[in-house]
Amino acid sequence: MLKISVFLWMFLTVILISLPVGIISFFFSKKILKKLTHVLWKIDTFDALIRFKREVVYLYTTKLSRLGFHLKKKPHHEAQINENSSLPSIDEIIKPKAASSAHYDAESIVQDEENKTTMIKKRKLLEKIIYDALGFRKDGKLDEYEKKIIEWLAIDPQDKDLNKLLADLYFTMSNYKKALPILKKIVEIDPKDHKAIRQIGEVYLTAGDFDVAEMLIQKAIAINPTNPKYYISMVELLYNTDRKHDAIVEMDKVIKLRPTNSAYMLTLADLYQEINDFDNAKKYYFRVLEYEPSNEKAKKKLKELVVE
Repeated sequence: MLKISVFLWMFLTVILISLPVGIISFFFSKKILKKLTHVLWKIDTFDALIRFKREVVYLYTTKLSRLGFHLKKKPHHEAQINENSSLPSIDEIIKPKAASSAHYDAESIVQDEENKTTMIKKRKLLEKIIYDALGFRKDGKLDEYEKKIIEWLAIDPQDKDLNKLLADLYFTMSNYKKALPILKKIVEIDPKDHKAIRQIGEVYLTAGDFDVAEMLIQKAIAINPTNPKYYISMVELLYNTDRKHDAIVEMDKVIKLRPTNSAYMLTLADLYQEINDFDNAKKYYFRVLEYEPSNEKAKKKLKELVVE
C-alpha cells in the first residue's frame, strides 16, 4: 500500500512539474518560430531588393540617359557631315514607295483595319476583365481578384493596366517580393509611370536604403509634381535621415496642394514643434481646429504650448 502511495505521489509530482514546463515550452517555441519565420522573410526580401537595386539604378542612369537625360554633347566636328560621304538622292528615297503596287497598298489598308478591330475587341475584353476583377476586390475576395488578373496576364503579359492592378494588390499587402518585379516591368513598359516609380521608392524606403529611395521618389515628383502622396513619401524619408528642416519645406508643398487637409496641417505643426519653432507650431494647430474643431490632438498640443 505504501509503495502504491509513493508511486502515485511521484506520478503526480512529475505531472505537476512537466505540465507547466510543457505549456511554457510550447508558448515560447511558437514565439521563436514566428520570429524565425519573420527573419527568414526579411532575409529573402532583402536578397530580392539587392538584386533589384542594380537593375533600378541602371534603369534611371544608363537607360534614361538614352532617352535624352544628361546626354553628353558630341564634339562639333563629329556632328558635321563628312564632305566625302555620299547621301541618297531624292529619287532613291522616293523610288521604293513608287515601286510598291496598288495591290500591296490595298492589302496593307485591309490589314491595318483588321488590326485596329482586333485591338478594339481586345481592349473591350480587358476592360470587362478589369471591371470583374475590381468587383472581387470591392467584395474583399482578394484570392479571386488575384487569380482573375494572373489568368489574363498569361494571355497578355505586357498589358500595363493588368500589371498595375496586380502590383497594387501586392504593394498594399506589403508583399514586396512579388510587387517589385511587376513594378519593374511597368516602368520598362512606360518609363514615365510615376506611380510605379514612387512605389519602388517606397519599398526601398521601407528597407532602409534611403539613397535609392530618394532618387526614385524625386523622379516620381519630377514627373508628377501635383500628387501630395509623393511629397509625403519624401517627408518620411527626410525625417528618417534627420533632415527635419528639409522635411518642413516638402510638407509646405503638400499644404499648398491640399490647403484644407487637417491631417497634413497636423503633421506640419508637429514638425515645427520638434525643431522648437513654437510660433509656427501653434499657427498650424490653430488652423487644424479651424477645419476640425473636435481634433483632440490639436487641442492638447495647444494647451501644452500655452503652458510652456
